[in-house]
Parts: sequence; structure tokens; C-alpha cells
Amino acid sequence: NLIYFFILIIIFTDVSQISKIIYSSLMIYLACFTIFYLFLRKYNFQLNIANQITLSRLVINIFILVLVLDIEIYSYILVFILSIISVFLDGIDGYVSRYLNQTSKFGEIFDQEVDNFLILVLTISLILNHDYAYYIIIVPLYRYIFQVLIEFNIISNTNLPYSYLRKLICVLTTMSLVFCNCFNTIESFNTLLYVIILLLTYSFIKDTVWLYRRKNA
Repeated sequence: NLIYFFILIIIFTDVSQISKIIYSSLMIYLACFTIFYLFLRKYNFQLNIANQITLSRLVINIFILVLVLDIEIYSYILVFILSIISVFLDGIDGYVSRYLNQTSKFGEIFDQEVDNFLILVLTISLILNHDYAYYIIIVPLYRYIFQVLIEFNIISNTNLPYSYLRKLICVLTTMSLVFCNCFNTIESFNTLLYVIILLLTYSFIKDTVWLYRRKNA
């Protein structure tokens, strides 16, 4: 995957900038993989086909982070294309895991973390490159607020029931962040993002209350 990462850099980076980008990208890559390893090491790691697809998404998402941190060297069209590929592969890895009966706790958590990582990257880009309000960083942090509440035994660690609304909000959130990054001059996309943030907040509160009641039932 490191080779795959460097291939992306070589293909899309101008020759005059490549040494600078390779060094900074390597630092970002190692930092991201270290964080993911530390967070996921307690789960039984399985590099099956579905998880390899998710791992490929992680590499793409790390490269998107490299792009948005040096966006003057690249373009938002490239951010848009790679983000769409990542979102598309998100649907593929879930289908493959079910079709090949490769579902696992590790695969479920890994998929969710990679999803949230892309949301985090796109949110950081809006703050750094488009001067959005800092409070939108709450969007990717909702997941970790959940983890903290569970860790301190405030809410139940029971799995939430599957919700099409929750999945739809997740997809809409990602796509809204992509559109706001790549087509920032279109005001309707900016308005849509804030509507999605409200829906995401509602979903977060609803799920938190459900888990709190489960713990105290």
C-alpha cells in the first residue's frame, strides 16, 4: 500500500514539487497508519478481500489529505474524482464482505473509521482552504464523542440497530463536504451542508438517548 501511495504521488504531482511532496506525504502516511494501528490493534486483524478494498480507500483518503494540505499544487477536480472513487469503493467493500461471507468486527470498525477519516479530511480542508467556521469540526468528532461516552460508561455499548436514515445522512454528509470543497462558489451547496449538519446532530442526539436508555433500562 505504501507503493500504491507513492504511485499516486508520482502520477499527480508536478516533477518540480515531487521531492517536497514525497517527504511530507511520507510523514502524513506514517502518522495516519500509526494512529489507525493503535486504535484497531485490539481487534482481530484480517486482510481479506473486503478489508483490502477498505485499505485501498484509506490510502486514497490519505492522499486526499496530502492534496488539501497543498491544494495550490493540485486541483479540486482531483480531490473530487478521488473522493467519488473512495465513496464508490465504500459501497463495494460492504457488498464484497457480505457476498463472500467475510464480515467481521474488525472489518466493520475499520470501514467506519475510514469513512470518518474522509469526512475529517474534507472538513479540515473547508476550514483551512475556504475559511469555514471552526465549529464544523464537530461533524467528524461525533463518532469519537460516542466512544468517550461509552468508555466512561455513560451510555450502553450495545450495537445500534441498523438505520437507513443514519446511512443516508453519512453519505449526504460526505458528498456535501465534497461539493462544498470543489464547488465552493455555489451557495446552495453551502446551505445544504448546514442542513446536513443539523440532521447529523439530530441523529447523534437520537442515538445517544437510545443508548442511554438501554444502559438504564
